[in-house]
Amino acid sequence: MRIFLASIPFSSLIFLLLLAALSLFSLPLPAEEGKVIEKKAELAELKKEIAALQAVIQDRQSKLQKEDTILKDVDLRISEINSNLRDLDRRKQDLHTELSDLQAKKIETVASLQLEQQILAQQLRSAYVSGHEEYIKLIMNQQDPAVVSRMLVYYRYLTESRVRTINKINQHLDQLRSLESGIQARSVELKNLINLQTERWRSLKHAYLEQKKAVLAIRNELAGNQQQIERMHKDEQELLRLIEKLREIIDELLDEERTGTSFKELRGQLKLPAEADVVVHFGARRQIGNMRWKGIILAGELGSDIQAVYNGRVVYADWMRGFGLLLIIDHGDAYLSLYGHNESILVEEGDWVATGQAVASMGKSGGSSNPGLYFEIRHKGKPQNPLRWTRR
Repeated sequence: MRIFLASIPFSSLIFLLLLAALSLFSLPLPAEEGKVIEKKAELAELKKEIAALQAVIQDRQSKLQKEDTILKDVDLRISEINSNLRDLDRRKQDLHTELSDLQAKKIETVASLQLEQQILAQQLRSAYVSGHEEYIKLIMNQQDPAVVSRMLVYYRYLTESRVRTINKINQHLDQLRSLESGIQARSVELKNLINLQTERWRSLKHAYLEQKKAVLAIRNELAGNQQQIERMHKDEQELLRLIEKLREIIDELLDEERTGTSFKELRGQLKLPAEADVVVHFGARRQIGNMRWKGIILAGELGSDIQAVYNGRVVYADWMRGFGLLLIIDHGDAYLSLYGHNESILVEEGDWVATGQAVASMGKSGGSSNPGLYFEIRHKGKPQNPLRWTRR
C-alpha cells in the first residue's frame, strides 16, 4: 500500500482524499433515511385508514333516501367539472404565455431579418457601384501587384461577408417558419380548449339545475319540522363519529407530527378562510328546534377560494350528508379545522397544506341554499368559537 501511494503525485492524492470525503457527505444518513421511510409508511397507513372509514360512511349513506343519493352524485359531479375547469384554465393561461413568447420571438426575428436584408442590400449596392468586372479590371490594369493583391483579398472578404449575410437571412427565414407553425399550433389548441371549456360550463350549468331539483325534492320530503330536526341530529352525530374516529387514527399514526408553532398559541391571530361575510355566528340558534350552530357560516361568491387557516395534514376530503363536500385538516395537538359545503376540494387525504393555501372553492353542496362556507374549529372533538381564533 505504501508503494502504491508513493507512486501517486501529491496533488492527485489530495484530489482523491477530497473526493472520498465528499462522497461520504453525499451519502444519506441512515437515521434520516429511516425516518423518511417511516413517515411514508405512516402516511400510506393514514390513507388506508381514512379509505376504510370512508367505506363505512359510504355504506351508511347508501341506505339514505333516493334524493340524498342524487344530491351527492350531483355535488361530486360539480366538483369534478370544476376541477376540470381549473385544469383547463391553467392550460389556457400557459398557452397564452407560450403564444406571447412566440409572438415576441417572431417580432425579434423579423427585426433581425430586416437588418440582415438591409446589410445585404448595402453590400449589393456597393458591388454594383464598383462594377461587375472588378476582378478582370484589377488583373488587366498595370497597377502595383501589391495593390492588386490587397484588393483581391478585400473582394474575397466582401464576398464571404455576403455569403454569411445570406446564410443568416436563410436561418431567420427558417426560424420564422418554425415560429409561425408553433403559433398556429398553439392557436388551434387554444381554440379547442376554449370550446371544451364552453362545453364544461354548459355541463356545470345543467348540474346546478339538477342540484337545485334534488335540494327541492329533499325539502319536500322533509316537510315537517320534526323530520328536519331528526335529520340534523343524525347529521351531527355522524360528524361527531367521524371526528372521533379521525382522532383515533391521528393519535395512533401521527402522534409525533407537529406543525411548528403550536396551534393554541395562535388564538386570535388566524385569518378567516375566505374573503366573505359572517352570516351565522357560533352558538346561534338554528331555524328549527333547540339545536345551535357548532361553527360559523361565511357567505361569499360561488367558486371563490377557501384557504387553510394554518398548516397541517388533510385527514378527510369527501362528501357527507348535511355538510356536502367536507374537508378536515389536522393541525396537531388535537386541533382540527373543518370546511363544509365546498363546490370542489383541491387537495387529497394525506396532503400537507400550508397556511393560506387554497384548499377548496366556495359552493353550496350538501343542500345549502346559497354559496357559503361552513367553518368549524375543534379541539379534542369539542367545537370552539372560530371568531375567537381569527382576526377580523
